[in-house]
Amino acid sequence: MDFTFHDTVSKEVLCNYLSRAVTFACSPLSLTQTPYAYDFILDTGAKYICRAAHCWVPSAADYGTYSEQREFIEKVHQSDSEIVFEACIFENVTKAVETIAIPPYVFEEFGLPVENRCFSLEKLTYADGLLWELIGKDAGVPDITQTEAQMFFYYRACEYIKLGYEALHMGQIEWIGYHDPQRIAYTDIVQRIRTFAKQHARRGFVFLNCHTHGDLGSDGRLLFDFHMFPSRPKAVGTEARRPTKDNPQRCILEHNHLDSIYGKSLGGKTYSGWECDSLPYLVELDNYGNNPAIRNQPNPDLIESWGMDEITWFANQPDAYRAEFLQYVHRWMREQAQGDGYFAMPGHRVAEMYNEKGDVVAKQYSACHPDVFAGGAGDQAVIRALFHE
Repeated sequence: MDFTFHDTVSKEVLCNYLSRAVTFACSPLSLTQTPYAYDFILDTGAKYICRAAHCWVPSAADYGTYSEQREFIEKVHQSDSEIVFEACIFENVTKAVETIAIPPYVFEEFGLPVENRCFSLEKLTYADGLLWELIGKDAGVPDITQTEAQMFFYYRACEYIKLGYEALHMGQIEWIGYHDPQRIAYTDIVQRIRTFAKQHARRGFVFLNCHTHGDLGSDGRLLFDFHMFPSRPKAVGTEARRPTKDNPQRCILEHNHLDSIYGKSLGGKTYSGWECDSLPYLVELDNYGNNPAIRNQPNPDLIESWGMDEITWFANQPDAYRAEFLQYVHRWMREQAQGDGYFAMPGHRVAEMYNEKGDVVAKQYSACHPDVFAGGAGDQAVIRALFHE
């Protein structure tokens, strides 16, 4: 497979990367806190590491991890220089942003006088309080039409690129861009980030993606290099029950199930210059929280799989069925997904792990470390085999 790119990326190379994608999201900041990540990445042959820097609550504490993140990326690249690490700039900001000093280069980029101050939560979120209830107390959703929000996204992107990240997941565009229906502000900030990457990224390019079926910029081109979306596993069953070794909670992927992306990824002209009827896309086993009141219930009208978020549902299935599901979804994406669709294999992610009584006994799923999740190492072997079919 060809994994060569510089300044732009061809469709072939992009699809090659997506075909070797894994999610390795570690809380709160990066995979440097998970020492077995290095072995997992190289052993499986993964090439695109989704959510490697997974910071839901940005704060000045981030600075303390920068050297570790840079060292980890450099260590991996010494063994495989082709691997792309993705960082995240989410739809969530809290009062903690008011501990982050704004560097002079950010003011200068936006033609503003340099000030000695930190970011303001009030200035970068919706002035009318829109969407605040979706996040929580002393927190909000950035409003991309606000200059402060544009500065924040630019700052976060630039800092990640300087650390060696070559991809950015940019959260929920429908929330962040609610006041930007023509994507004028989004087009501007994406262009600024791409310009910075051209000068400072390892290979002069940064892969940009977002949770969306597709968005066009104000210049008529696709805003992102590929689209990202939850996989939306649909429960197969009618009665509520716990999973067992002999009777797992089965799920399937299905076209037009709820808001799934299959067959719906918007096409157009990309930043790299090529055109497509449907932009390549990646689906993942998403995490978004769990409601114990609906756990183990197979309601197809909800986004929850058997009453759990996607990764929690998967993580609580018996070993043999996890392997079966990964094999099934790998095959389904190739044969039935429509368009150039790929599945990000689950490597590590926040998930609720339940015991036989239904009590939460862990908050992480790991495909590669049995101390975190008994039997997890078996998933690593399955992923390695699928990547090398």
